[in-house]
Amino acid sequence: MVEDHPDATPFHLPGWTRVVAETYGFPSFVLRAGGARPAAGIPVVQVTGLLGHRRLVALPFTDRCPPLIAGGHEEGEFAGALARWRAATGAGPLEVRASLDGCEGSCLVGTRNVIDLDRDADAVFRRLHRNRVQRRVRRARELGVEITLGRSLNDLETFYSLHCRTRRRQGVPVQPKRFLQGVWEHLIRPGHGFVVVAHAGGTPVATALFLGWGRHLIYKYGASEPAYWRLGANFLVHWTAIEWGCRNGFETYDFGRTDEGHESLRQFKALWGGTETPLAYTTLGEAPRRQGQRRAAGAMARVIKRSPTVVCRALGELLYRYAA
Repeated sequence: MVEDHPDATPFHLPGWTRVVAETYGFPSFVLRAGGARPAAGIPVVQVTGLLGHRRLVALPFTDRCPPLIAGGHEEGEFAGALARWRAATGAGPLEVRASLDGCEGSCLVGTRNVIDLDRDADAVFRRLHRNRVQRRVRRARELGVEITLGRSLNDLETFYSLHCRTRRRQGVPVQPKRFLQGVWEHLIRPGHGFVVVAHAGGTPVATALFLGWGRHLIYKYGASEPAYWRLGANFLVHWTAIEWGCRNGFETYDFGRTDEGHESLRQFKALWGGTETPLAYTTLGEAPRRQGQRRAAGAMARVIKRSPTVVCRALGELLYRYAA
């Protein structure tokens, strides 16, 4: 179904579920409706919270993962089937990283911005903001920023090193390295993703990891060195991926989730001529309480920013699984 469905994204691939499940030891399975030819389906992972509470998520660490619905069937029918399955099995709450037709319990988590791609990359470039994107892309090239697009472990090492430093600066724990190694093993190496790195004078100054499947190319993680922001390397990294997507038949470029309150990031994505839509998640059953999480995150951010990068990595190793 994932191979044939036009709305399938890299997050529907078994490889992405495998990365999440193997990294954190979470059980995973698929909920599907129909006979030999499924009418609908969605991948699910069972996660355990810090206090031992279990819940189902489709899918953790995923910006958006709606169920795939075959032609002639309705999303509302599948949502009803999910609710009946929960009632019959006594399963815990089920969080779907998308809005579901006919369901209450939908919660706005932010926005997403998607660019329509075209075989003619120049036509897409002309839709970008002239002064704040086009000019910076050209300026980065004039200033000698060099770009590589690759799938090797060396590319991943470069990405992870800069990713760790960026997460420390932001005060956010970084994913365990084995998570990124799993992404390489199950997605990038089979051809469903790549890493773009921008160099200035031989120094990596900006990088991003992208995933692609079917019609959809998705920006997943990015990192950069603030001392080099004036070069515009971040803009050249994104344009490199967009241009590659145009030339390889992708139809959309998804900037991923922007959390509420992150206005500077939202404004950056708006410069690229895409369409911004609200992003909501749906929970079947009682949604978990998250009291105190914001205060705890603030305290942890202060510790990480004042500590060596190894602390950022250690906290990620200990706690990242509970952010699922």
